[in-house]
Amino acid sequence: MFKQSKFAAVMTMTALGAASMLAPVQAAEQDPNPADLTQTNTFVWLSADSKGNSKVNVGLAGQYSEGNTFLGLIEHGVKFQNNFKGTDGENSRLRYFQVLDTGSSLAPKAGASVDYMKGWKHKGVESDIVALGGIAKVNTPMEALTIYPNLAYVTGEIKAGGAKKSVSGYQANLFASLALSESGNYAIFQPQWMDTNVGSKFEMKTGFGAPVTDSGKLWMNVDHVYTHVDLKGEKGGMGRDNDNKFEVGISYYF
Repeated sequence: MFKQSKFAAVMTMTALGAASMLAPVQAAEQDPNPADLTQTNTFVWLSADSKGNSKVNVGLAGQYSEGNTFLGLIEHGVKFQNNFKGTDGENSRLRYFQVLDTGSSLAPKAGASVDYMKGWKHKGVESDIVALGGIAKVNTPMEALTIYPNLAYVTGEIKAGGAKKSVSGYQANLFASLALSESGNYAIFQPQWMDTNVGSKFEMKTGFGAPVTDSGKLWMNVDHVYTHVDLKGEKGGMGRDNDNKFEVGISYYF
């Protein structure tokens, strides 16, 4: 039987995204805006949180034609032990987004995504999860506030102690971005809900981001993430887990 902590580790990994080989096509020039989740830019992002997790992300952007853009993301994360004497697991993600201009004033952009998440074997546990979904950019009566609804189908497999468990379910998110100033400062609010055959997860992310340089190439972000995981077993509930963490990051846009 899978233990609660093993399922929790996988449940807290899963979210929206994509995996694909990327063609070396140059995107049209635009000022970087991390608050716009449908904007495609090439960048590098480094982050660390209060739980000992460190991540590096590389984003590669381009366009197939006018109004038809893509973004590929490569991510690798490591959880360090206390005093950095070792690691408590690693995970990788490959994501691919394709975004189209719709011509609609209400929802000017919409796109699809594929997200592959790999939890590398650690203490006998490993996982392979795929999420297939879509996202749209929706304008609101408040010019500074934009929302991005997202729905994704989740499937995959968890291996632990020689046993395998299939995972299937769905994920619903509502990403909200609020522009705070003309210089680029922004706030984000991101409630996320996932329900699968192995359990459910609610996550609430709030954060602040701002440009560090006048050129808009260097940005910083500070986030808080609350996570609640409710796990399922063959004989009913396996337990609940709550988590709070703070994250800081810095990104460079090319």
